[in-house]
Amino acid sequence: MVVVLLIHLALLAAVMLSRAHKPEPPQRAVDVVMLQEKIPEEKIAETPPDIAPPTVAPPPLVMPTLPVLDIVPDAIRSPAPAPVPALAVAPPPPAPAPAKEVATSAPPKIFEECAEGSDRRMIADVYRLSVGNQSVSEIRRRKPIKRVCMAQLDITPRSFKEGFPGLGSTNEWFGLDIRFTVTIQETATYQLMLLADDGAVLSVDDENVIDNDGIHAPTPVATTLKLEQGLHNFRVRYFQGPGPDLALMLAWKKPGATDFGYIPRSLIGRPPDGSLSPILAKE
Repeated sequence: MVVVLLIHLALLAAVMLSRAHKPEPPQRAVDVVMLQEKIPEEKIAETPPDIAPPTVAPPPLVMPTLPVLDIVPDAIRSPAPAPVPALAVAPPPPAPAPAKEVATSAPPKIFEECAEGSDRRMIADVYRLSVGNQSVSEIRRRKPIKRVCMAQLDITPRSFKEGFPGLGSTNEWFGLDIRFTVTIQETATYQLMLLADDGAVLSVDDENVIDNDGIHAPTPVATTLKLEQGLHNFRVRYFQGPGPDLALMLAWKKPGATDFGYIPRSLIGRPPDGSLSPILAKE
């Protein structure tokens, strides 16, 4: 078997070698004729040679400088505003008149000198009192140092440091003896009220009708009194002790009235001359 196989391999190798050395048949030549179109001579002259022109950079493009005009094209110009028709406008109001300057004068004096013909008909004698005084009764033991006139007993409660306008620096330990008349137009029963700080006593026709004496804060005391038609003598004795306040008010309530009010000045008159004490010139 081995010998037969080797013989077959040797035959196969011989066949393959013989094919490898067999010459190839010669190739047949083929003639190719290129047909060219005949071009007239004049066209040949016109045809430029097939040479690429030299590359030359074109000169830079320079834009001429244009003048700047202050003109807005109509396409973007805002339309001119239409004229506004004239309107009938009322004239402006006149400027306000400058405010009048308010005089910063001192408050009216409660007490003034008793000038001839003065409309202040309440006459008050002023007394100096001893420190520590407790009652209006000390007025009887002293002589007045000054006489002043008043229009009304309307000294509302206030700091004693303010004093009584018209009495200078007098604000402590002094007394007042006030006399005047009141004309009663018709007989009736009245309510009388006396407010004081410190003490005060009201007398009508020499009779004490309200006793509000002593050192105390502003305190009102009232009474009911029948007054006949005609002229009546009123007297108020008052004293101011220490601070911090002082006050003196006299009011009445007529029949049918709901509130107290001051006695009308038209009903107040001067006291009789004989009722006044002599004034002490110097103390």
